[in-house]
Amino acid sequence: MTSMTTTAAATTQRALRWGFIGCGKISSDFANALKGVPDAVLHACAARSSSSAEAFASTHGFKRAYSSYEQLCADPEVDVVYIGTLHVSHFEHSLLALEQRKHVLVEKPMTMNTTQAAAVIRKAQDKKLFLMEGMWTRFFPAVRFVREQLQKHVIGDVHHVQADIGFRFAPDNARLWERALGGGGLLDIGIYPLAFVTMVLGGDPERVTASGKLSDGGVDVYGAVTLEYSGNRFASVQYSCLADFAETVTIVGSKGRLHIHTPSHHPTHVTTTTYLADGSTVEQLTVFPAPVAHPSATAFNYGGSEGFVYEAQAVTHAVQRGETQQHEYPLTESLALMKIMDAIRQQLGVRYEAD
Repeated sequence: MTSMTTTAAATTQRALRWGFIGCGKISSDFANALKGVPDAVLHACAARSSSSAEAFASTHGFKRAYSSYEQLCADPEVDVVYIGTLHVSHFEHSLLALEQRKHVLVEKPMTMNTTQAAAVIRKAQDKKLFLMEGMWTRFFPAVRFVREQLQKHVIGDVHHVQADIGFRFAPDNARLWERALGGGGLLDIGIYPLAFVTMVLGGDPERVTASGKLSDGGVDVYGAVTLEYSGNRFASVQYSCLADFAETVTIVGSKGRLHIHTPSHHPTHVTTTTYLADGSTVEQLTVFPAPVAHPSATAFNYGGSEGFVYEAQAVTHAVQRGETQQHEYPLTESLALMKIMDAIRQQLGVRYEAD
């Protein structure tokens, strides 16, 4: 998996017809965001029941509704499949869509483990199809700004990344708490701060050390992770399903700091701190206004979901250019992130059926 192609078989300038596997809350938010992309068509959706699919189609204006995922993937007019099902189903549904020669955007995590992720990536590459894990945070203007600052060496050589995230999840949230459904904090929210680490320091740490606590059902409730890299670089990540954390990211370099303000998984504010020769500092706040929802959008389920439009635009343009991956969040990074999470889970003692 060390060598991955970027260019697909064909380019197109026409609007892309989207098919949705899963008609839950996250799918509803992404459908709302797609309404703000001129080159996107809400073509078809599929749920486990015809009534759910038809209701979702009626709400969002999809042309077709299917009662099976197989029917949707067999629709010759579907260009791209968005997968918004439970974590534990991502592997199966991604392969289903790819086998039917559909480009795929699958919600994070891409799969349950590295073995599954490698298989999905291999299938997409073999068929010369676009594939991306839905790390939507990567495409926010604030995050793009941070990457530009790092590329320009504004804060010098990076030494440390600090990132945290935490929410109080309801005890009856089966998606999060049930191991059979792929529950646990790491795959659901811990992946966000870890993705900031791989963005800044890369996906090949020399050592990963994790501690945390498991629920009675065997999923991780909270965790603290230290990632050590070559060149005296390291990262500290904390996540929790029991409390609301500050949810910020701070990147410390030899010449200054970059601070992504809360909420870092859909950020709008970045502070750049520059160290001066006399020992003083200069701070500059850069603000990126949140996107405005399309007039036809229904109510969003999750805070900041209007920002899905950035990811939707990035995927649409990449597919139109004939690319098999999006350069801002490449498949190698998804795979590296999955390897890191596998290592964390092993230390915490979290095991899934897929393992």
